[in-house]
Amino acid sequence: MKSASRTASFLWTALILSALGSLDLSAQAPTNASAQMFLTQYKNATEFDFTRNMDELTRDYDLIAKNGVYYIGVLALVDADEVDEIELEALGVLNDTRLEDLWTFRVPVNKLSQFIYAQGLKYVEIGEPVAEFLDASIPSARVDSVHAGLGDLARAYTGKNVVVAVIDWGFDYTHPNFYDTTLTQLRLVRAWDQNKTIGTPPAGYSLGSEYIGTPSLLSAGRDTNYVFGYSSHGSHVAGIAGGSGGGTVYRGAAPEADLMFISLKRDAASLIDAFSYITNYAASVGKPYVVNMSFGRHLGPHDGSDLKNYAMDILNGPGKIFVGSAGNNGTSTSPFHLDRDFTQATGDTLVTVVGFDNQPDQFGQTLSMWGSAYSDFSASILLASATNQVVYATPFYSTVNQPNFIDTILIGTSDTLIVRMMSTAQDFLSNKPNIRLEVRNTSNHKVVLRATSNTTHLHIWNNVRMNNRYTNWGVGLTSAYPGAVGGNNDYGLGEPGGVGKNVITVGSYRAETFTNFGLQLYGTISNFSSKGPTVDGRVKPDISSTGQSVRSSVNSFDITQTAFAKTVVFQGKTYGWNAFSGTSMSGPMVAGIVALMLEANPILSATQAKEILKITARLDQNTGVIGPNGHLQWGWGKANAYAAVKASELLASVGDIQMKENLFAMYPNPATNHVVIDLERQDTIHAIDFFQIDGKASKSINSILYGKADIDLSDLPKGLYLVRIQTANQFAMQKLLIQ
Repeated sequence: MKSASRTASFLWTALILSALGSLDLSAQAPTNASAQMFLTQYKNATEFDFTRNMDELTRDYDLIAKNGVYYIGVLALVDADEVDEIELEALGVLNDTRLEDLWTFRVPVNKLSQFIYAQGLKYVEIGEPVAEFLDASIPSARVDSVHAGLGDLARAYTGKNVVVAVIDWGFDYTHPNFYDTTLTQLRLVRAWDQNKTIGTPPAGYSLGSEYIGTPSLLSAGRDTNYVFGYSSHGSHVAGIAGGSGGGTVYRGAAPEADLMFISLKRDAASLIDAFSYITNYAASVGKPYVVNMSFGRHLGPHDGSDLKNYAMDILNGPGKIFVGSAGNNGTSTSPFHLDRDFTQATGDTLVTVVGFDNQPDQFGQTLSMWGSAYSDFSASILLASATNQVVYATPFYSTVNQPNFIDTILIGTSDTLIVRMMSTAQDFLSNKPNIRLEVRNTSNHKVVLRATSNTTHLHIWNNVRMNNRYTNWGVGLTSAYPGAVGGNNDYGLGEPGGVGKNVITVGSYRAETFTNFGLQLYGTISNFSSKGPTVDGRVKPDISSTGQSVRSSVNSFDITQTAFAKTVVFQGKTYGWNAFSGTSMSGPMVAGIVALMLEANPILSATQAKEILKITARLDQNTGVIGPNGHLQWGWGKANAYAAVKASELLASVGDIQMKENLFAMYPNPATNHVVIDLERQDTIHAIDFFQIDGKASKSINSILYGKADIDLSDLPKGLYLVRIQTANQFAMQKLLIQ
């Protein structure tokens, strides 16, 4: 065996010193691991084969080339009063979004090492790219009842005067599904193709092309075929959230909503730009909005602390709601996660074998490792033969030293092991240490990961690394080595939509169908639907909806779609519908339901909408009994559009009174002839209202009661009810089953 290093290892401090001489390092803004690795790779590019290496950097980091200058998307936390705009202009830096102290920049790559010293920067991040999560649904979610205005709804709701914004890829602007139900008016109000290299960007932004109005949209036809190749993902997702049906029965949840399509450039700065763009448009027309995000990745701490989640936290407010898919890593055959609490096993060594997908277009695997706050850990990899003989082993690299390097190790005469390591001793946002290992193995040997610590609770995620992007596709960690342990599917929610504190996270189940004999089929959780919780211990997903074998519109420009479940001819062209599966499909169903809720109550916040979806969730024999703490795959149950919209109406009727979780206890539940309402603290009950979720039965008690009330239920029929309690300045709702 012969081994050698082809590419030198560069520590962060050495890199900065070599690039900037003797600058005061204390003036440098803290950076994330990706920024450090980019600077390492860029230094290599300038020292070796610049053209080839810049092509790789453009591919890996989604660089923009404008007038011969390469720009990289950057997120930064800033002190706005201290930022020197003249300094940034001199560096050629472009600033697109300013969201309180979170700003987005496009920085010339040859100026990045100077940019991180710019005045007023508190933290700089090169955001890791995200990737998409790859008929019976409407009735299963009870959306048809809302469209018809059944029960005691005030009226029918279809999403009118609500903006449904879909951030995705693979949009067909011409599809009849995005017209109104008469097929005469395009409901797509505007689109921003962030990947377009020609055309006019939106005012105030530096990338892509914007299309406003029917002539412009129809002339453009579709978005850019990006690194994903031909795609129908965005068209399918948008059809579920807000399709009119286009002359078919496959109508979306909010068929009269205004639609916005943003074709995402995969870097994190572009995502924040998209949020800002949507917010500004909705404000300009005075309409509430819901954003659907059927994409994600597994590179961050999975605790909702990253800047993409921070942006949604900033925007959280009346009429601004974000919905995210949970992810598709629930399958037990790919246990891609592993964790070990080293504080309970000080000095122990965790050993696991890294699974590889090994497809031709893949670089290898990405191992994302995060410890707990204010701790440290070390990691190493080794190669072992089929008989478990060690062929090669790296040293243990400690997060304390922030190793960032690229090494190529020769194994024998032809096999290679390529290792890219990026790390931080303490992440600026979460205070957690992290190491990311990207590993390519062309040998027949096993890749074994080892990790040790005295102070941390370590989490590891193993995902496929394509040649041209990160993915969210998990591959199993196994025990096929002495002392090794296998992985699991816990903590499998993708970022940012799966873990955000102000995001509604959606899991997937297969819609119910019925046979001629009246037997119900399906209605069961999708085996691919990712499991929670978040690393900081919150139960996610929040809700589940139909995401398996869902029929919706596909992109007519997508040459990979050749066999269709349904077609229509519109304006002389054939358009198709097909069935896709994934939490990518369940997310937009809930986004469409939220649009219906916003039509009923335009000032709903994400917190209110999430709580309503939870308390109105539908349970059945498949969900089983889900308690007040939720379920790590179902959330709080199946989304029930009818009950959620009714609750949104009820919320609108209480005016400015604050909604509060856990305001009261209610027992027994299920109840028979009476129920006790008990406030969490001694306060005065002003009103108690009972609303039957699937009927018109109701009961109101408006007398003043103090602290606790025993309510007679003998005048109410059996069924499921929403109970609303009001005090002088607060209210809350819970479900009650009378049986």
